[in-house]
Amino acid sequence: MLEHGKSFSKPAPFSFQVTNDKLQVVQFEDFTIDVKMDGKEIPAEVFVEVGNNTFRLEKENLTDFHYTFRNVQGNTDFRLVADGFFSDDFLLNAVPNPVMVDFTVELDYPAYLGRKNEVIKNTGDLLVPAGTRATWNIGTQNTSELRIRFTDSTYALREAENNRYTFKRRLQSSSSYAISTGNKFLQSKDSVAYTINVIPDQYPLIEVEEQKDSASYQRIYFRGMVQDDYGLSKLQFRYRFLKREGESVNEEAIAAAISFNKGLSQDQFFHFWDLGAVSLKAGDELEYYFEVWDNDGVQGPKSARSVSNVFKAPSLQELAKENKSQNKALKKNMSESIKKAKELQKALNDLHKDLLNKKNLDYEDRKKVSDILKQQKELEKKVEEIQKQQSLNKQQQNELRAPDPQLAEKQKQLEELFEKLMTPEMKKMMEELEKMMAQIDKQKLQETMEQMKLDNKDLEKQLDRTLELFKQMELEQKMKETAENLEKLAEDQEKLAEKNDEKGSESEKLKEEQKELNKEFEDIKKNIDDIEKKNEELEYSEEMKDFDKEQEEISEEMEKSEQELSQGQKKSAKKKQKQAAEKMKELSQKIKQQQKEKEEEQNEEDMQAMRALLENLLRFSFDQEKLLEEAKGIDINNPRYLKLAQEQRKLKDDAKVLEDSLLALSKRVIQIASSVNEQITDINNNTEKALANLQDRQVPQARANQQFIMTAVNNLALMLSESLDQMQQQMSQNMPSNSSCKKPGQGKPKPGPNAGDIKKMQEKLGQQLKEMKEKMQQGQKPGGKPGQGMSEELARMAAQQEALRNALNQLNQQENKDAQGKLGDLGKIAEQMEQNEKDIVNKRITEITIKRQQEILTRLLESEKAEREREQEERRESNEARDIYRTPPQFEDFKKLKIRENELLKSIPPGFSTFYKNLVNTYFQNLQN
Repeated sequence: MLEHGKSFSKPAPFSFQVTNDKLQVVQFEDFTIDVKMDGKEIPAEVFVEVGNNTFRLEKENLTDFHYTFRNVQGNTDFRLVADGFFSDDFLLNAVPNPVMVDFTVELDYPAYLGRKNEVIKNTGDLLVPAGTRATWNIGTQNTSELRIRFTDSTYALREAENNRYTFKRRLQSSSSYAISTGNKFLQSKDSVAYTINVIPDQYPLIEVEEQKDSASYQRIYFRGMVQDDYGLSKLQFRYRFLKREGESVNEEAIAAAISFNKGLSQDQFFHFWDLGAVSLKAGDELEYYFEVWDNDGVQGPKSARSVSNVFKAPSLQELAKENKSQNKALKKNMSESIKKAKELQKALNDLHKDLLNKKNLDYEDRKKVSDILKQQKELEKKVEEIQKQQSLNKQQQNELRAPDPQLAEKQKQLEELFEKLMTPEMKKMMEELEKMMAQIDKQKLQETMEQMKLDNKDLEKQLDRTLELFKQMELEQKMKETAENLEKLAEDQEKLAEKNDEKGSESEKLKEEQKELNKEFEDIKKNIDDIEKKNEELEYSEEMKDFDKEQEEISEEMEKSEQELSQGQKKSAKKKQKQAAEKMKELSQKIKQQQKEKEEEQNEEDMQAMRALLENLLRFSFDQEKLLEEAKGIDINNPRYLKLAQEQRKLKDDAKVLEDSLLALSKRVIQIASSVNEQITDINNNTEKALANLQDRQVPQARANQQFIMTAVNNLALMLSESLDQMQQQMSQNMPSNSSCKKPGQGKPKPGPNAGDIKKMQEKLGQQLKEMKEKMQQGQKPGGKPGQGMSEELARMAAQQEALRNALNQLNQQENKDAQGKLGDLGKIAEQMEQNEKDIVNKRITEITIKRQQEILTRLLESEKAEREREQEERRESNEARDIYRTPPQFEDFKKLKIRENELLKSIPPGFSTFYKNLVNTYFQNLQN
């Protein structure tokens, strides 16, 4: 035996062939070995021997077998066995696998979100807001390198410590990413993929609703809603002018901050815009919108705007057109109200007649009363609509243009007339009438209906008067607007004429502008025709001048200029345009002059008529007083008693004439108080009662009615006197001064009354007062003319005193404008004159009247002296130094307290009439004197 230590086996009839390229597997993964048998004899089964375990290979075909090692933990030795024959030993190498053991993602949200930061474990899919900072912390095993691959870039991470890797990134947009591991043996076969969904910060949203005030062009109300996904930082209302006075402008927007709750992501807001604060004028255009900003702390606040709107203020032409339409509707409503008042008056008369013949009310009567109540409520509603409509029209018309100072006072007085159409007493009468229906009290119902008839008659008169005054106001306003539009059109025509000299100006463009001006003048011609129509609608229309010739000349010049521009003849067209502008200015001045002359003539006529009516009222009062005194002690069986009733009936006829005259005058003079109708109603009502009581021989009751008649007549006289004073003051204020003074202090004084002339005329009047007092004491009738008595002489003296007082007021306005009182306290003298005037009217010429007359003369003498000295040169005088004693502060406080107490005592209730206010003032003035 040569190799006795070596084992010799029987040679196998086949061989084992492992066909795998490498016997290498990633740790913890499976590995399949492929075996191929080759030889003369092929075994039916093949086994693998691993350690002490034997496993059979799976047979694929006659020669091929395979076996899978599961979850290979490390290097593995194995050999193949078949039919007792063994292969050589094989080694399966297990290499370490680079894997992620765990990882977390720390999410740091932007601070402006107010959201708490989060940590996400073992998942890489993210849903985060834009701007979030993400930090990946990855734990690995058997890993020497780690990569994160995003859509746009790849990052190779460095090991931080103990197989842990960290990566940070700010997330701005959605993307996907994958993480892969590796070591020196191999790269990770499969990377782990994740997605990142980034929610961007959305733009804020804003929705706005607007509501315009129906009563005003310039008031707009807004209600809106703002929202954002993460909150808002600022909200503003912004506006800017696009056009000013018809000219395009490019201005920066003006912003106004609007408060809202910043702590909410959605909030509602309200805003009120008063365009009156932005100096809006007719024809202006403004753009306005709201703008809101979010609180984006990453990219910066983003803004969003609401829908941009444009406010177009009506032009003067549009305002005039709308005013015409509104006035037409208002006049229609007033005419309908007058018609309803007449129908109601007739229904009241018919029902009153029916009730006279009945003892009790039946169903038909109650139904008639119900119908009357319904008509009265409809009338009341109609009048309230007229009041609201007039107030609305006035407000809208004065918003975009300044009212004319001369018309403003008349508009105010007309507004007061509208407000007093429906009195509280009338409404109270309606309530009483409804109560009467429930009680079915015939007597009280008749009394209430009688009063209701009088109230409705007053309402009818007041409506008729207000309508006529409104028509006059409308005519004056139309004339003024037409004159102003002519002046503006003349300026535009002159500007267009100057454009002919500009270089590069195109004839075709100038022609189009001229064509527009021609259209505007055609509108003005229509306005002039409208003025004539409105004048004809007046109850007391006046003759208007004919301006047809001037209009034709202007139209001809403008049309010729348009034709010459179309032919390119700029020089000739400019001449025609200049001529047209001059003629328009002349026509405007003629219209203004006509309006001025018309007002002056009308005012003079009205003042004369008012003076005559005032004298007739005084005469009526004296006649009534005489009748009252005569009825005092007369016996009812005296034949003279019948004469008294006849004279009272004659006074009734006289009162009717006064009523007609006063009503006609009130339709022309807006200064006459609206309460005149109430006084006239009192006169008529008490006259009827006085006649009835005289007929029934009830003298005391008749005398009481006569006393009420006198009170109403005297109240009317005082009202007319106050209205006359108001007219004279307005005329003196509106009367321009024709004098000019180039050298102050050396010119001639302005024409007008002077203190010397007034003093002389007051002396003559004082002598007449003394004579009148003596005659009244002797019981004589001044004048000596039969049938006239004292009335004419007293009325004449009262008129003289009134004229002197008005002249003094005019002098006071001229000379004491600087409030220095160089001619003395002329206002105090005028008050004393007014007291004398009242004494004359009331036939109370006493020693107090004569004494007051002497004080007036004394004061006038001082004013005359001051007037003469004013013409002399004033020289400065030096005064020696004087010690000044200051009042202690405590005494000053006491004086202020005392003044407040006196002012409180002197306060006059606003409900007092002017007459009684003057009485209270006189009382306190006498206390001071």
